[in-house]
Amino acid sequence: MKRAFFLFLSILLLNVYSPLSLAARQLKVGLLNGPSAVPAAYLIEHKSNFKSAELDFQIFSGADLELPKLLKGELDIAVLPPNAAAKVWNKSNSDIVTLAVIGEGNISLLTTDQNYNGLKTLAGKKVYCAGRGATPEYVFRHIINEMGIQNINLDFSIPNPELAGSLISGKAQYIVVPEPFATVALTKGKEAGVRKICDLSDFFEENFPVTVLVCNKKSLDNPKVKKSINEYLSLYKKAVKWTNENPKEAGALVEKHTLGLNASIAATSIPNGHYVFVPAKDARKKIENLLSLFMKENPESIGGKMPDENFYYNGK
Repeated sequence: MKRAFFLFLSILLLNVYSPLSLAARQLKVGLLNGPSAVPAAYLIEHKSNFKSAELDFQIFSGADLELPKLLKGELDIAVLPPNAAAKVWNKSNSDIVTLAVIGEGNISLLTTDQNYNGLKTLAGKKVYCAGRGATPEYVFRHIINEMGIQNINLDFSIPNPELAGSLISGKAQYIVVPEPFATVALTKGKEAGVRKICDLSDFFEENFPVTVLVCNKKSLDNPKVKKSINEYLSLYKKAVKWTNENPKEAGALVEKHTLGLNASIAATSIPNGHYVFVPAKDARKKIENLLSLFMKENPESIGGKMPDENFYYNGK
């Protein structure tokens, strides 16, 4: 009888403390393929260092594919533009929480027009812009409206990855584009006379957020998952610092883990990528300043109202 009891106890302990049992405790993280995923390459490479759970990274080609999984609880953490996060928060009974700002303004206005002489030159011109309804559009509209520049034709017909090539080929004369596409255009378009007019962040007192980490609110209700989320935030902060200090090595990891950029482009664009880590409670003012631009142009772009304090994770 004693032998049977100890055998049962041994099996129970083995199941509780075995690697398989630990592996079952996963923190599921969504990444968007492309520039916003660059610091995550370090996390993927060093995910064995994560102590409180097994990191399960899932890579998506767009937020529209990532969001349903986040809202269903199939992802604990995801990456979104701030306006998209606010809209989801407003439309989903506050089912997500913003954890941190991880990317700030890295949007450039580029041209091949050798007669360019200030932003007022753009009056009556066609400017190809990255992403209808996204941060590049609303920030650029705010700038030209504040300067009283009219009759600019914003065109969204060219996909982001093709904007650099369109500028170089002469199809486009002006483009508003984020990193790394600006770096691609400047690197490959020297003979075509591609030059950078400005960073859109130059027109603001402080840089504006373009990417945030968010989590499913129910994930925070589970103490074990919340502990893993806090550990992830700590590791992400370390990843951002390492990425900014080691662009060449970071670029190699981005290519190794197939995050949408080759090593050279990723490495070259990192110094201009404005990768940061600012906890949501400290970034609230910046986020609200950006969302106010969306609210002014189109309230529905953030779900009709500004989020309240429950939108921002306080770390507790």
